[in-house]
Amino acid sequence: MHLFVGNFRFYFIVLTVNIISLMSGMMLTWPSPILPKLSSNESLDQNPIGRVITSSELSWIAALSSIGGIVGPLFTGLIMEKFGRKLAIACTHIPNLISCLLSAFGNDVWYFYIARVASGMSIYAGVSLGAIYFGEVGRSETRGILYSTTSIFINLGTLLSYCIGPYTSIRDFNLILFAIVLTGMIGTLIYVPESPYFLVQKGEFEKARQSLEVLRGTSNVEDEIGELKMDMSKIPLKDGVFFIFKAKAARKSFVLALVLIILQQFSGINVIYSYTQLIFEQSGSKLSSDVSSILVGVAQFCTIFITTFGVDRFGRKKMLTFASGGLAFTLGILATYFRFQDLGNENTSSINWLPLVCLILFFVFFNSGMGGLPFLYMSEILPSNVKSASSSIIMAVYCLMGFLITYFYNDIINKIQASGGFYVFAGSMVIFAVYVMIVLFETKGKTLQEINDHLSKSKRSKEAFPSEVKETIS
Repeated sequence: MHLFVGNFRFYFIVLTVNIISLMSGMMLTWPSPILPKLSSNESLDQNPIGRVITSSELSWIAALSSIGGIVGPLFTGLIMEKFGRKLAIACTHIPNLISCLLSAFGNDVWYFYIARVASGMSIYAGVSLGAIYFGEVGRSETRGILYSTTSIFINLGTLLSYCIGPYTSIRDFNLILFAIVLTGMIGTLIYVPESPYFLVQKGEFEKARQSLEVLRGTSNVEDEIGELKMDMSKIPLKDGVFFIFKAKAARKSFVLALVLIILQQFSGINVIYSYTQLIFEQSGSKLSSDVSSILVGVAQFCTIFITTFGVDRFGRKKMLTFASGGLAFTLGILATYFRFQDLGNENTSSINWLPLVCLILFFVFFNSGMGGLPFLYMSEILPSNVKSASSSIIMAVYCLMGFLITYFYNDIINKIQASGGFYVFAGSMVIFAVYVMIVLFETKGKTLQEINDHLSKSKRSKEAFPSEVKETIS
């Protein structure tokens, strides 16, 4: 659990980079406090559009961020590969700046459409960039806990959104977000060093040494520079989309990460983020939807530390299996509650507290590994020479799935009811758990080069991790 004790500049770097994660959380849950104001006659005085939005418009606003997520990682992936991780992180803030201004001053539903597309570009590019940057600047023994800080800030962002959004006007809320985004962009450009992995890859060894000195808080980094040079010398210089499918390690890691990320979407997380308050309104809970959402946000933030302190102790596989199993159970209970409600069972009125408990438990299990570990795992197993191309494609597919699930959620529950939708999510988590147990291999405590060596070997080879790992991949 030891990070870089005494290196306070490093902590500030982590904080600055994680503003993209904070904003990802706030923008993910932005629809939860905003959509009720746009879709209720009681909130017309807070509605800049001047009318109640339709059900179709509500679905578009909730889902369009995922469309932006298809495009955003592709652009930042190109910037990351050509100009480095630092500039890519800074540029990730730009779409959020545009989104905040459009949402603050827009008076037509189209302003909100464009704003959500722009915010999606930042949300999903930020999630993948945080994983890549911390995966490259951290040591093998601290990489997991370091990346877990992104999940902490994402959940802090969701809590702030739940706490601030319902009690401020749409304009004021978005101007607060604008100030946070601007601070993050300026701080990144001024204070955050470039990834030493990227600098070594580009042959800029002196700059890589200077970057490591800042990150480690010491000038004694020659051994680590030598290790980076050796690791990079083993990786083919070719990169790009086509090379993903030519090398065994690149091809295998791409498929492993793609399936893992897609299955994560079927936890229903985007639906719950976007419709938290509306779900509580449907449940018939006696608590107001605003207060219930805040309680969920508090539970999210408090439980994210499960991953922080468990990822480098128990490993990726155990935590992902525990999280997916818990989600399957919780979503199944929630689905059963809505099923009884759909059948008109009056007994649900005596347990209308159950949806709140289920959603709190949902985030307990989600934060036990499901939220951040798939992206950490992706950043660990993708070879450096195809990391930008692979992660961009994977995030684009991830966002496309998120758009389809979120946009068609209302149509789906109209056909199979809310219970049917949650049963689908629960079944998907069972599949996720089986996939993790049978297919994935453990990466805890392994260098990026050791992981790459393992992917390049056959299923029967145990030489990559000779001391402990018996898991194999198919």
